[in-house]
Amino acid sequence: MRLEVRTFGGLAERVGLTTLIVELPEHADVALLRRVIATQHPALAPLMPRVAVSVDLELADDATVLTAGQEVALLPPVAGGSDDRTADGGDAALDAALEDRVLTGLVHGAIDVEGAIARITAPRTGAVVTFLGTVRDHAEDLDGVVRLEYSAYEPMAERELARIAQETLGAHPDVEGIALLHALGALDVGAHTILVAVSSPHRAEAFAACRDALEAVKDRVPVFKREVTADGAHRWVGLTDVGPQP
Repeated sequence: MRLEVRTFGGLAERVGLTTLIVELPEHADVALLRRVIATQHPALAPLMPRVAVSVDLELADDATVLTAGQEVALLPPVAGGSDDRTADGGDAALDAALEDRVLTGLVHGAIDVEGAIARITAPRTGAVVTFLGTVRDHAEDLDGVVRLEYSAYEPMAERELARIAQETLGAHPDVEGIALLHALGALDVGAHTILVAVSSPHRAEAFAACRDALEAVKDRVPVFKREVTADGAHRWVGLTDVGPQP
């Protein structure tokens, strides 16, 4: 069985390929796929414990059996820095009016914050709580950051953002609108990276929903971040212990 396995972020950089060709026996599982890739591509072997595997845009555990023709990808740690990618696949039902006030997606360029807030508000809205991520000039252990570079497994990221929005609405029924937008590309210090905005009649529900949605985005959406410093060095978030790359 021949599989084409996509790579992203620091994984693609280390192996020098965005697609790996892997030969496996029929009925091979994800665990075997990991072992074969680690053997064929030694540069990836020390990273594999932190790599998630997706199959047809869904996260897969090591017991998942693979078949020819599936879309398989290796995903490095996401930009939010969490390795816990367990996702609830439930979809909350949305009425038509609420669907008009749900805005999710990836943005190439500046995030239209005011436009997003206008989209998610309604006449009953009494509170809008927003989280606006911004590029800073340092990390916890790294000074001189001049920009961040974001990339994504785009179809999976789009799907996951929409799923998180629906889950948030289901868990917080008083919410009247939600925006989940993540920027991609090279972003200089001061640029906005992510917008999470929630509207509700009352502030308590809006605060709670905004926090829950933000944590889910950080944990689950396959967006990958590279930090670039003034001297031209860079490193991928989540793979920092293997050393900055020139």
